[in-house]
Amino acid sequence: MPNPVSHSLVKSLRTVPDFAALDDRMLLAIVGASINLFWRAGSTIFEKGTPSEALYIVLSGEVRIFDVLDGQEAEVARIGPTASFGELSLLLHTVHTKTAQAVQDTELMVVPEASMLELLAANPELAEQFRLRIEERLPVRGQVSP
Repeated sequence: MPNPVSHSLVKSLRTVPDFAALDDRMLLAIVGASINLFWRAGSTIFEKGTPSEALYIVLSGEVRIFDVLDGQEAEVARIGPTASFGELSLLLHTVHTKTAQAVQDTELMVVPEASMLELLAANPELAEQFRLRIEERLPVRGQVSP
């Protein structure tokens, strides 16, 4: 029997460190719970102060996370393929503390809040991974992308 062919988005998720250890069934659940959206270079993905509604996974392109301090933009991070962002605000049920903007034409897998919470409830290992990530980032929240 030939090896089963894996969905291209499952293959993409397997390269994301947060999801690499999950089995194909769980990765397919994430794909099924998500939507892929495209932002043109320069487009705003979310603005500081807006409610957090999703986890974002970069499939292609690049996103910059920045804040405006004393009228000047201060870039905090650049996020490329295989990375995710937005989890801190999402899981803490807060507003975004920074703005996210597409640097290049960018495709993102967007996992809505309700779907992400269901996935975490169904997978304690994934929930623990995100819990540890939040613990690591809370002390430097003002310096790290949401």
